[in-house]
Amino acid sequence: MKRREVHVVIGGGVAGCISAIMRSRAGYEVILCEQQEARSTLTHPICTETSNIVSENHSGAEYPFDPRSARDCLDGRIVNERFFPEFIYGGKTYSRIIASQSMMDDGHDIVAQCRSNMKVLESHYAQRCAEDEANAVFGDPAAICREIPTVEGVNDVASAFLTPQRGMNPVLVATVLEWELRQASVDFRAGTRVTSVTTRSDGRYEVTADSAGSRQVIVADQISLCCGTAAFAVAKRLNPAVAFPRLFMALREILYVDLPEGTDKNFTCLKLEDAYGGMLSPLSPAVAMIYHPPAAHVMNEVMHPETGAPPSAYREYLSSGHPEAPARAARTLERLREFYPELARSQILGTYLKIAINTVSDSRVRRNIGVFDLGPGASMTVLPKWTMCAVNARTELGLALRRSADRGHLSPGEVPEVLAQGSRPCWDETPSWARDPATALARSTEHARAMKVPELLAHGFPPGFAGSAAARVGDPARVGGPGPAWPGAAESGHDHGDA
Repeated sequence: MKRREVHVVIGGGVAGCISAIMRSRAGYEVILCEQQEARSTLTHPICTETSNIVSENHSGAEYPFDPRSARDCLDGRIVNERFFPEFIYGGKTYSRIIASQSMMDDGHDIVAQCRSNMKVLESHYAQRCAEDEANAVFGDPAAICREIPTVEGVNDVASAFLTPQRGMNPVLVATVLEWELRQASVDFRAGTRVTSVTTRSDGRYEVTADSAGSRQVIVADQISLCCGTAAFAVAKRLNPAVAFPRLFMALREILYVDLPEGTDKNFTCLKLEDAYGGMLSPLSPAVAMIYHPPAAHVMNEVMHPETGAPPSAYREYLSSGHPEAPARAARTLERLREFYPELARSQILGTYLKIAINTVSDSRVRRNIGVFDLGPGASMTVLPKWTMCAVNARTELGLALRRSADRGHLSPGEVPEVLAQGSRPCWDETPSWARDPATALARSTEHARAMKVPELLAHGFPPGFAGSAAARVGDPARVGGPGPAWPGAAESGHDHGDA
């Protein structure tokens, strides 16, 4: 690069962290501004808001009613598999997509719908493998989806499906991102609340922020808005002419519960659909995330089309809670006990509200919104699904590199090579701390505290977990074979080489 540019990334969630990592690897000087204060000198405050309650690396199998949603999720899943190490799964294996017998009994043929969707996934994966053999991260396209008659220990099952979908552990994701941020020498500025972003006469950007009561001004060559729903309003102020599609902002409630009787499942059960379904996602033998759509879907409002602002009430609910939250949480637990016996004596450990972004009001559709180009050197990423984090960060890096080439800071012929360098997989070599169970647990526990989620998440599933052997039966083939069972298990670099 002929001149090293300064890039500012706003937001320390999963989107902002990956954007900062990829940009720094590409040779930019990167400053990441995160409004949350650091709770410890050992960890950055990353993934402390919506990113603290994501648990699925979606493959599209959970969207049988919309083939485009299925394809978008699978595209993201492929890139995530190439980017992230096995560590993020914490011993979890492939999710079970479950078609409800009660839904079938009520006249909705969810099994046929799922079977049709499996063909969509197989066909799309085959296409991606034909385009680039490095995309063949799940093995033979004809074998990536499999129907099984039941899931032991789950009630109300008409049929179930194994696909490339896989549950991951948000605390372990944060632990990996922390390491990568430090390895990439990203200047992470915690407790820095951005108050304005304006365009300078020379085409660069002026970022004004408040930090510990003092005003900071950063001049940046390029900026990336990765601050969730707040990004829309910032983008509108920066470029009033930018046009967003009609977007729905759904306020949802997610729960963490304990598992006093343990569980034999080191995989997520995602039971379709709506009133008939719900998710059980064990993250260790002692704790799980649960979700039941009718109780979880609190509100669903349209983003203000002129200002890009979320509904005014949402800010209060996110900071102070929703008055219906306790009743909705109790309703979720009561309903899911009918499906999952291990919840019989569970207690709620935490109730979390999040805003989910969608292009339609129907939660059964979840298409990738993509990356917004706000003008020369300015972009914005908002994730409708965590699955799309790496694929969108790579797209955003491509925009940044083309801007650098336009300004003469990078030759156009260098762009493909630098893009590959920036988006290469995490952990060229597994760090020593990740091979030591005690050190890995200590680091992950610090992140659980910073994210305000149960510390039990940091444990993952231990090596030799009793449910592991049964859980892996019939799983789709994976290039490189099964990975380690939990964060401290031995690894030898990224599962899929340096694809």
